Order: sequence, then structure tokens, then C-alpha cells
Amino acid sequence: MVVSQFNTEITGRLLDSALTVLAADERIKIGPIVRVPGSFEIPFAAKMMARGEPSVDAVICLGVILQGGTDQNTHLARACAIGLQWAQLETGVPMTFGLISAPSVEVAMDRTRGELDRGREAALAAIEMAELKLKRRMKTDYKDLTAEVARSEAFFSPS
Repeated sequence: MVVSQFNTEITGRLLDSALTVLAADERIKIGPIVRVPGSFEIPFAAKMMARGEPSVDAVICLGVILQGGTDQNTHLARACAIGLQWAQLETGVPMTFGLISAPSVEVAMDRTRGELDRGREAALAAIEMAELKLKRRMKTDYKDLTAEVARSEAFFSPS
């Protein structure tokens, strides 16, 4: 897991929710929790974890960006989302987006409990994506997957 240290009251709640979900599944081994200064740094740390040893099946990313007096929150949230998407596509390790981008602390806190709990959602998504990755790995080897991708590219390429 990668967790932003900014807005720790909120990210701590996200982390607690994610850990509760993971602890409920006896198949899961919870890896290290890496703390980074803010949400902007999450993609870098997630990519490092995905490339590290031992290998991981998924990386849960948790952070909070609150709206301020400028557009900085919009740029930070977009950079984090794009960075995580690139990192997971490049490494082949799923990275879940447990990031809250909210106009206020109150709205962000609402997203740490009940149906809107983003920490719980991020953990559940990580489990689902890790299972998908494992099923795919068991079903075929790399050569088969390469041939399958080639077939799909040929199908979708213009004549």
C-alpha cells in the first residue's frame, strides 16, 4: 500500500478501512505500507513497489486532495490518476485509486465510511484485480498471451 501523509486524519481512516477488508481474507498477505509526502508522490512509490522484490499482486493507493483557493487540487488529482494508470500499464501490476478529491474536509470524511468508503473500495478492487491477474496467469503463458494480443490487434487494425 502507498499512503499519503498529507491529511493524515482522513488517510488514516482510508488505511484502516483497507486493512480491515484485507485482514478479513485469510488468503491475503499484507505487504509493506509506504508513506509518501502527498498524493502527487503516490504514482512514483506505487511503481517502485510494483517493480520491487518480493513481487506484489496489487498496490492499493490512498490519498486525499482538498480543494483550495486555486486550481492546484485539480492538477494534482489528474496527475495522480494519470501517473497511476501509466505505472500499472507499464508494470503489469494493478494499482487501485483510493484517492479522494473533495471540496472540504467534511465531504472527504464522508468518503471514509459506509457505502462511500474509498479505502474499502480500493482494497476490494485490489483483491478483484489480483485475482483476475492470477486467473489469467494460470490460464495461459506469455507466448499464448502475446499471440492473443496480436490477434486482437489484427482484428482492430484498419484494412
